[in-house]
Parts: sequence; structure tokens; C-alpha cells
Amino acid sequence: MKKFKTYYSTAEIMELYDISERTVRYRLLELKDKYKERPSILSKKNEKWRIHNSITEHFSPKRNNKN
Repeated sequence: MKKFKTYYSTAEIMELYDISERTVRYRLLELKDKYKERPSILSKKNEKWRIHNSITEHFSPKRNNKN
């Protein structure tokens, strides 16, 4: 039985969804306002983001142009 991670970092999100750092930053700006009342879902600690696994689908590419 595989155990899933609870929190991901920005580097792990970039690797998981194959998106650029700039895309991650823009998505974090959108999600920061949406989840500001719930720090357990999205928080920044010591210049590192902690992203809960329940919101990782927000980082999936909106367009899939890569072949």
C-alpha cells in the first residue's frame, strides 16, 4: 500500500505537473486569496510553500500543448 504525501513543495508540484516556476507563482497568487482563512491547506513557512494534497489539482496545466 502506497502512502501519499500530505504536503508538497513548489519544486515537487513543478515536477509532478511539468509546469514552470512562473506558472506555479501565478497559481499560488490565485490560491492564496482563496484559501487565506485555511492555513492548513496553503501556507508559507520560511520562504517555502506548503501545499496540501487536496488542492494540487489546481496546478494541472490549463492547456496541453506538449506532444
